[in-house]
Amino acid sequence: MSAVTSREKVLAIVFAMVTTAILVELGFRAMGPTHSTFNNMQSEYPDNPRGYFDLLRNDSGREVYGIAMNTAVGVGGRAPDSGTNEGPSKILGLGDSQAQGQGVRYADTMYAKLGEQLTQAGRAMAVKNVAVKGYDLNEIVSRYAYEADEPGEYDWVVYAMVLDDFGLDPNLIQGQDGNQNGLSSRFDPWRARSATYNFFVHISEQWRLSQTTTEAYLASYRGENFKKQSEKLQHLASSVRTDGARFVIVLLPLLYDFEGYPFGEIHSTMVAWGKKNHVDIIDGFEVLNSYQASDLWVHAIDHHPNEVAHQALSMAIYQHILSTEKR
Repeated sequence: MSAVTSREKVLAIVFAMVTTAILVELGFRAMGPTHSTFNNMQSEYPDNPRGYFDLLRNDSGREVYGIAMNTAVGVGGRAPDSGTNEGPSKILGLGDSQAQGQGVRYADTMYAKLGEQLTQAGRAMAVKNVAVKGYDLNEIVSRYAYEADEPGEYDWVVYAMVLDDFGLDPNLIQGQDGNQNGLSSRFDPWRARSATYNFFVHISEQWRLSQTTTEAYLASYRGENFKKQSEKLQHLASSVRTDGARFVIVLLPLLYDFEGYPFGEIHSTMVAWGKKNHVDIIDGFEVLNSYQASDLWVHAIDHHPNEVAHQALSMAIYQHILSTEKR
């Protein structure tokens, strides 16, 4: 038997390394995390895994999916796709893209579902959805003033509040875009191509969320910033009452790791603040935490709440309205 040459040894080593890399890649594809960014600011998606989206267009052979939105309500609010409404709009729905319903059909949004549930209960009341992508507390306050120009116009005002509505200190989010949820929304195509690469980026992303973004969120509900922003919120609640409507805040959780949820302090702070200031607050974490957070995502690259989350939240608002009006 002839001796193994150096070239053959090198080829054997290379073959073993390539085979191992392929097996690792296949393993991560079978068991690793899906490719995703923390949140996607665009309501377009590269695939349609749940069969929920529409095919929007075909870009040079690449299919693009999503849900087209009718934003004909004032400046950026959301109107029914059919252009009709059930009953008078006696409820005003405030919020940002999560309440507006990014990636969700109009009929499946929490505000549309709420109107449907009230109508089925014999209360023909539609919700005017004036939530707009990117709104923070300052813009919410301004939008309410714009919409409620006549006292008694609404019976209820519902504010779907997201955790960054009090503002995030960009100095605490080192190296990040400082967008809606504190992490880059740019889609890295290599995460879809390689499960191995995606695994390590996923781990890095979770570390960044834990180390930088979490602290930025928590800090916004402490000290001087909390005092300043909560005073604005109290003023909004007082304005709604003065106008003759009832006010409720739905505090939406970040759809992230409900088992080790790092933002519980914010929810506790806001619930306690609501009780102290006589402002009704529905804690969305309590509504949704029986689900896996990932089961509530619009898409793996978009962690806005999907139709399942909207349905659960609408039911919580509906039950709150009925129980409050019976008092």
